[in-house]
Amino acid sequence: MNRHVRLIAMLIVATVSLGAATAEAGVIFPINVQTGTPNTNSPVTISLFDANGRDITDAWQPTWEPPGPGPTIYVSVNAPADAVPALTPVLFSGTPVFNGVNPFLWKSATQLPTTSAYPGRCTNFDGNPAPLPTDPDFTFGSVTQIPGTPRTGLPVTSQDCGGMAVVQVSIPNGSAAGTYTFVIPQDSNNNGIPDNWEAKFCPNNSCPKGTEDNDTGPLSPSQIGDGIAAFDEYRGFIMSGKHVSTDPRQRDLFVHLVNPQCGAAGQTSLLGGGTTTFPTDGTGLFDNLASLIPGTQVHLLGSTPGQPTTTTTEWVDRFQNFTQQNGFQYVDPITGALTGIEPADDRQINKNAVFPQGTPNPIVGGGAIHRGLRITECLDAPAGATLLGSTGIGTPDGPDNSLLYTQRIFNYLTTLIANGGNRQLKVFTFQNGSWVEQKNVTANGQIAPTDANFVISQAMKFYAAHELTHSTKLTPTVEGTRTTSYGYHHAPGTGSVMDQTITQKIDKSTSGFNSIYIPSVYNGADQSSYKAE
Repeated sequence: MNRHVRLIAMLIVATVSLGAATAEAGVIFPINVQTGTPNTNSPVTISLFDANGRDITDAWQPTWEPPGPGPTIYVSVNAPADAVPALTPVLFSGTPVFNGVNPFLWKSATQLPTTSAYPGRCTNFDGNPAPLPTDPDFTFGSVTQIPGTPRTGLPVTSQDCGGMAVVQVSIPNGSAAGTYTFVIPQDSNNNGIPDNWEAKFCPNNSCPKGTEDNDTGPLSPSQIGDGIAAFDEYRGFIMSGKHVSTDPRQRDLFVHLVNPQCGAAGQTSLLGGGTTTFPTDGTGLFDNLASLIPGTQVHLLGSTPGQPTTTTTEWVDRFQNFTQQNGFQYVDPITGALTGIEPADDRQINKNAVFPQGTPNPIVGGGAIHRGLRITECLDAPAGATLLGSTGIGTPDGPDNSLLYTQRIFNYLTTLIANGGNRQLKVFTFQNGSWVEQKNVTANGQIAPTDANFVISQAMKFYAAHELTHSTKLTPTVEGTRTTSYGYHHAPGTGSVMDQTITQKIDKSTSGFNSIYIPSVYNGADQSSYKAE
């Protein structure tokens, strides 16, 4: 283990009296270097303030979003009137080794905590330029007056998600003479996760080490964990340009849309960037996915609503293109050549994990690669084509790229609608054991007529969720009437989403309805029959 060093330059902080002005401020206690626990009897504490002078001691969690850096906060010392404190950041020296033990945390009286230098800039993201392994997660300025207050403080700027800053306060003489070590934000059990995050997501001390991976869900209570340790869920992810800390009590599923591929020259995506973008009703393409897998958080990577996208920096992305003739093509991470074999780390979302779960991987080392799901839009629609989507069957960590043939779906639904002539359209989805009509609700809450775009929007959502749930190994136990190589399914027309098709009922009367039945929400009474792995 590399030994830490302290900054040589001492930053002198003006004395702050513990008077009425500071009594209302939140405080962080120094740690006892013999035990690593907070010393709640200390005469010296620190408080945190934002750029507007507001006390954020009990709420602040360090974050960062592209292009960065994160917001600057101020560390201010609370000490007796006869103290003249000096504030010193404590940095790490050398290259940290992530071997299942966080190298920045307190270990003994001779190895104090140091300001972290976690890999990348979030669990899944590196940034441009990517930080060096030795770059600290915080930069420190010179002591200055805190805006909006009479106090002085040390500016601290976050350069990563979920970092840990460590400072020492030295007081040479007076009633509080001594050296005090502080971990920012306050972290009472010294596991790298601050108290205020653990209070929400790890109640009853359920994440004492930060290495825990206890996510569960109602569909498969025997399957514990999602491959992401509690600490790395706290550290969080960049999702479509925003930082999000995930809930360690729920499984996480990451999805990226590639659109479009394999269309005619100049053909634009039906899922973004074209004249019409589906869904057109203001809902999300993957809304049904969450309803199919309750207890799972579904996150979109590299998504800009209404716009096309190919690759994303928010996971390890080796994708190059997809064509009907050549299939998926990737860039080999070693040779740089194109290959039809998906590289082992493609779609990895835990590339910067401090506590990667599972067995070592030959490409990235550490723990097992944990992947998200890619769904690729293909605009190819030859005459007579009936395949509307396809995917691999398995878990997100398998070779399970999904395809969505959006032009074929559009053509298919357009034909169904035309078969009904001028009859009024209705759309039904299967919810909790019965078919329920879906209304076309506008952004202002008004109900608009059910038109072709609304019907096609519901179909796009159905097929997207249909394919992606195969990639989560969402297969039922014995039920229904038909057995496939990967599970049992209800018969057509009963509302089961998996492997079923959209059906239609046209009233005989020309003044009747053209009803489209889209089984986009699985029968809630049978959810427990499914197993998500």
